[in-house]
Amino acid sequence: MLNIPTQFAEVSSSESGIGAFNINLKSFIFQLITFVIVLLVFKRWVLPPLIKTLEDRRQTLEKSLIQAKETEEALARAEAKAEEIITKARTQADNALRDAKKSAEGVIVDAETAAAQRAALIIKDAQAQLAQERAKLHEELKAELAELVANATEVVLRQKLDEKNDRKLIEQSLREIA
Repeated sequence: MLNIPTQFAEVSSSESGIGAFNINLKSFIFQLITFVIVLLVFKRWVLPPLIKTLEDRRQTLEKSLIQAKETEEALARAEAKAEEIITKARTQADNALRDAKKSAEGVIVDAETAAAQRAALIIKDAQAQLAQERAKLHEELKAELAELVANATEVVLRQKLDEKNDRKLIEQSLREIA
């Protein structure tokens, strides 16, 4: 067992640097050159389109977020404006309804007044016509009564009076009746 640590010590002292890691220098350089070439190809042709795609995606997302925020603000403004318009419309509708009720009441009062005036006029005209008819009938009745009196007098006297006496008798009879 004592031999084992000395063996390790000998190996360490004989190989130094990269040989201590048990790496082949040719192979390491070849792999390093291949890595650099792949890195340059990747950096030249793969990385720029990938970065451009990622940047475009980031810008699209930023634009979408800005548009979403603007849309949200526009929606809030539209809702506020719609609420304002609805409030104004309700106020106008209430005012229009109140005005319509007042106007309808005024029209009803005016119609009632006009109807009352028209009825009074019709009644007045009817009374005037009745008065005229009454006067006409009264005159006709007087004339008929005078004729009846004259006929009765003639029958009683059995004689026909002349026109002058007939008139006189009629007028006298009418004075007595009236």
